Amino acid sequence: MIIQMITGVQATDSRVEAIVQKAILYGLSPQVQAEAGVHFIAVLIHLKDGKAQANSIPEHVFQMDGVERVLRVSPSQVSPLRNGGDHHLIEVGGSLIGPGQPCRLVAGQCAIDKHIGLTVQGLVKLGVQDLRGGWKKPRSKAEGFRGFGEAGLENFLRAAAANDVRSVWMEVMESPDIEIVRRCRDRTSYRGDIVLWVGARTQNYCLLEALGLQKEFVVMIKHGLTMTRIDELMDLAGWVLYGPMFWDEDGRLDPEKSAPSGNQKIIFCVRGLRKVDTHDPHRFYPNFSWINELHSRSWAPVCLDPSHMAGRVDLVFEDLQNGLKHSPDVVMVETHVKPAEALCDKDQAIPLERVPELITMITEHNAHRGQQA
Repeated sequence: MIIQMITGVQATDSRVEAIVQKAILYGLSPQVQAEAGVHFIAVLIHLKDGKAQANSIPEHVFQMDGVERVLRVSPSQVSPLRNGGDHHLIEVGGSLIGPGQPCRLVAGQCAIDKHIGLTVQGLVKLGVQDLRGGWKKPRSKAEGFRGFGEAGLENFLRAAAANDVRSVWMEVMESPDIEIVRRCRDRTSYRGDIVLWVGARTQNYCLLEALGLQKEFVVMIKHGLTMTRIDELMDLAGWVLYGPMFWDEDGRLDPEKSAPSGNQKIIFCVRGLRKVDTHDPHRFYPNFSWINELHSRSWAPVCLDPSHMAGRVDLVFEDLQNGLKHSPDVVMVETHVKPAEALCDKDQAIPLERVPELITMITEHNAHRGQQA
């Protein structure tokens, strides 16, 4: 990996030293090279393998003051591991998401339906500016409502555009869905940010690879229903982070074609594990400790989904209260203007009149941490 400094930075500049020290922190061997030209000196910092491999370190780590660009010269194998370094703060809707930032509430319908306009309008009036909505629904049973597809997505984005929503969050199930989202965004003139997530029932490696090849949408990855180790979730992230991989006819990795990394704007989502105790009232077993573990081991922000853990409204509030103790960066909750008429997961949909309770819980949590949304 090579760091190219902006014109005018000298080899003795404190900004160069800051990069050198961070490289050492990450287990790399930095070498500073200064090339004198006619009008200025070009400073390059070569980051070579040390205790860690340079191709495993994400570029955002070195997007620091004085850096013009970060160049990869060996095939990317970017790891989600933090290695004791900084967390990655991701901008969504004009503000940052990640440790040290206010916890963000994302609310909206599990499945987009005929009430989506009223739900969006109601949430915005309450001050919610980050909305979720499902246009495709992978269900555990084939006869379950599977969503209205592209037509539902377009209705959602039109409502979001009309109400100046700053970000929308939605699930994608297969690679072509990315282009469908892009097409609907352009057709509806929605100008906010879009977060695409991979659901607990959709461990589609072609989709993950396609999400890594694009960088306009933030990617959220939910852990699988039957996962027992955080490493399994980390491995899924690799398909997004690595970027393009090409091999020659002898099966050797092509270093030039495979050098670019993938999409590093990723968020992990904790949503509960398949429960063993059938008497437990939860729909899925709460795994709040994963939030702490992901913050400790990974540089990516972490989202909590208490709706799927709980499965019913009263437990959503209880799980949110317990989950906030673990400091998630985002909380995603299912809400609906008329929960009784929801086409998917109606028992866990928070009615709009109770959304202020969610807002108060998160506001008080942020205030306790000395942060403001």
